[in-house]
Amino acid sequence: MYKPLLSPGHTACAGCGQAIAARLVVDTAGPQVIVVNNTGCLEVFSTGYPESSWEVPFLHSLFENAGAVSSGIESALKYLGKENQINVIAQAGDGGTADIGLQALSGMWERGHNIISICYDNEAYMNCLSISSLIMTKEGVKRILDIKLGDEIASFKLDTQELVYKKCSGIFDNGIEDVYELKTRYHSIKATSNHPFLVLKRNGRGRKNSFVWKKLEEIKPGEEVVTLKRVREEKSYVFSFQKVEKGDYKVNKINPIVIPQKSNPALMKYLGIYVGDGWTREEKGEVGFALPEGSVAREELLSLHKILFKSKIKMDKLYVYIPSVNLARFIDSLGFGKGAKNKTIPDWVFTLPEEERIAFIEGLMLSDGYKLNGSWRYVSSSKELLRRLKILAQITGFRVGKIHWQNVKEGRKCVKRRLLKDTGFGYICMSRRRIPNYKKWPSQTKYRNFLADNKYFDTEKVIEIRYVGKEPTLDLRVEEEHNFIADGIVVHNTGVQRSGLTPLDANTTTSPVGKFSLGNTRPKKNMLEIALAHQIPYVASATVGYPRDLQRKIKKALSLKGPKYIHIHCPCPLGWRHDPSLTLEVAKLAVETGLFPLVEFEFGKLTNVYKIKEPKPVEEYFKLQGRFKHLLSPEAKEELIRLQTIAHNNLERYNLLIK
Repeated sequence: MYKPLLSPGHTACAGCGQAIAARLVVDTAGPQVIVVNNTGCLEVFSTGYPESSWEVPFLHSLFENAGAVSSGIESALKYLGKENQINVIAQAGDGGTADIGLQALSGMWERGHNIISICYDNEAYMNCLSISSLIMTKEGVKRILDIKLGDEIASFKLDTQELVYKKCSGIFDNGIEDVYELKTRYHSIKATSNHPFLVLKRNGRGRKNSFVWKKLEEIKPGEEVVTLKRVREEKSYVFSFQKVEKGDYKVNKINPIVIPQKSNPALMKYLGIYVGDGWTREEKGEVGFALPEGSVAREELLSLHKILFKSKIKMDKLYVYIPSVNLARFIDSLGFGKGAKNKTIPDWVFTLPEEERIAFIEGLMLSDGYKLNGSWRYVSSSKELLRRLKILAQITGFRVGKIHWQNVKEGRKCVKRRLLKDTGFGYICMSRRRIPNYKKWPSQTKYRNFLADNKYFDTEKVIEIRYVGKEPTLDLRVEEEHNFIADGIVVHNTGVQRSGLTPLDANTTTSPVGKFSLGNTRPKKNMLEIALAHQIPYVASATVGYPRDLQRKIKKALSLKGPKYIHIHCPCPLGWRHDPSLTLEVAKLAVETGLFPLVEFEFGKLTNVYKIKEPKPVEEYFKLQGRFKHLLSPEAKEELIRLQTIAHNNLERYNLLIK
């Protein structure tokens, strides 16, 4: 019975060209093979720890190292006398082949190792953020894990320096990567070293300052990044809650209560107190607050409850109880979480008018906050609550320091109460932001904060960049502005990054289309010519669009001794922005237009080509892909002629036309 050697169950995207190609390669090579794979998409979606889709021995190597590692394996097999029993395949994507991995690959070819090198060419690669990142959207703050295609993401409009919202058009899982933390005085974010940040470039006296994109690894302490100061004013939040009526399941008595239809300052202060000191027990029809008799918070709560809900209250010296199944269900429906360690601030709170956000923060301070040396401290055992409160306060006119976290023993006092068991808790400090007198001192103010007069953004100096460790990472792609706001800091689209194999004029996040650019300005590296220059026995190109041709070339490579190289064209629906159901059609069109010739060389001589009877115009290939849509405008007519000439030259160079 047939069993694929790259098993189903991996996390590749629908229509992933790499997944199709890898399965064809390993199934054709058979079980007597060792696969070495560089870091990249293929490794990420097929080897999510602790599982693997590979039914053959599989080694994951560094981004640039498959050539070196596979050379060692091939040498070890020779030493064991098994070089004729087990084949070795070295696999990589764009970066591991044409860019950072080229040195190890060249060395492997030069030494003459009996290895098949495979390049899964998806014509780009990625950068990424930690999955802990919080993203600002039109619907409030969301975890990057919760972002969906079509969500409207907050962006920095470069030409007007305004806050705008643009749709998310791509989400990429990039697996576990080395992650660094960048810190300013009031913000921090975790990202990979190649992630671009928006940095202020001060051009000196008498010259206009500008903003530039810099990778994290290029940023130095003292440089200034762009941070979010405020969000656009939204309306009060309308609730969709339906009260339980008498006679409903498990309900035989209903205490009368009024439930607000939308948010207001009084309700938000009430909910702030709840997040700090409240609980719900729906099964008992009860809402409770741990508020001692005589406390300011208790008096405020009683006053607010009378105004808002108009229901009866029970009290003792330490607690306040509201017997109401409807109030318990209402509060549970709002998404604040249950239990001190699980409390949070739901997305919708970030969209409220400023006076309602301020009221919510005031309620929090009445519960688990206190004043010290002119600033407020808020204490919580929920890290998620502190992270979200930090961003909420920052967009509401507060300066907020870093989160201080500690683990403490039973019996120690915390906010004037002794802890009943060992626990962890943290706190943040905040104070109202002072508004600088920009009109009186414009030069001094702009020198300290270049965006001081901007309604939505600030600049802040980088204090520290440090290595954190390996963490799961994700990428986003946001349309038009190509940037978004993560953890309060403006960062570039993660998504698709230009590689040495990115074709001319392709639109990527690091080679965007603009007023003076049609996308990538560099031609795609010709890896076949580079391989041929090493005088290795076999060099070929293949594509997932013609699977039998690909399999035949794998068999041919296995039949020859020495280094072999096969370059496989693998469409990427997310990166190329095409319909996932059209992967094979897109791959075929690359061949049929002459943009990706299918050729075969043995010992330096061209021995076989895929002939084309009637070449299709390059527009047929471009129109299916979002990365090339700018080439279909009337303004790009001359550039389209140039690209058609490249395809025509390929047809002539390799004698691809049937005459």
